[in-house]
Amino acid sequence: MFVKDYMSGNPITITPDAGIGDAFKLMKEHSVRRLPVMSGEQIIGIVTKQDLLKSSPSPATSLSEINQLFVFQNMHVKEIMTKNVTVISADTILEEAAVIMQEKKIASLPVMDQDKLVGMITESDIFKAFIDIFGFNYPSIRLTLEVEDKVGMLSGAAQIIKGMGINITSVIIRKLGDQKANIIFRLDTTDAAEVKQALEKEQYKIVHIA
Repeated sequence: MFVKDYMSGNPITITPDAGIGDAFKLMKEHSVRRLPVMSGEQIIGIVTKQDLLKSSPSPATSLSEINQLFVFQNMHVKEIMTKNVTVISADTILEEAAVIMQEKKIASLPVMDQDKLVGMITESDIFKAFIDIFGFNYPSIRLTLEVEDKVGMLSGAAQIIKGMGINITSVIIRKLGDQKANIIFRLDTTDAAEVKQALEKEQYKIVHIA
């Protein structure tokens, strides 16, 4: 899966000279929490709802209510935006996007096609992809095996399941260390007992089934 498969296209953007109030209004109107900041066709920053909230006058400030409003209305996006934005290509694999977000501790990435901004990919999009991978929204069973981390363990289990006429909708391998691994199957069936019996007969260790 690629970033382009899960990103939101046609992102709402804002200019660096726009007011903070304009940014709040755009976010509210379009139900978004971040806006790429554009100078012409070039992305020069990103502003988030958290940035806006931090810039808002605090109720505890010594400024009068009128002065607070004046300060707020006269602030511009360029004063609070994050510069040097990390971007990603639309053809990047989704796992790489997740790693970049984790390493940089950011919740979104602007998506570029060559030099053009074409979308945004967020943590929520990554979560949706994770759910799709596991087929959680479809009637099925999730089966976790603990096996020796060696050649043939996956294919052996898959052959048993195939022999039962059951379709494997997804499979994940999780390394456990100490030469062990989990094989996590999502199976297109609701008969957990039959699958469990067939695998245990061939000495496969089932650690979870749901």
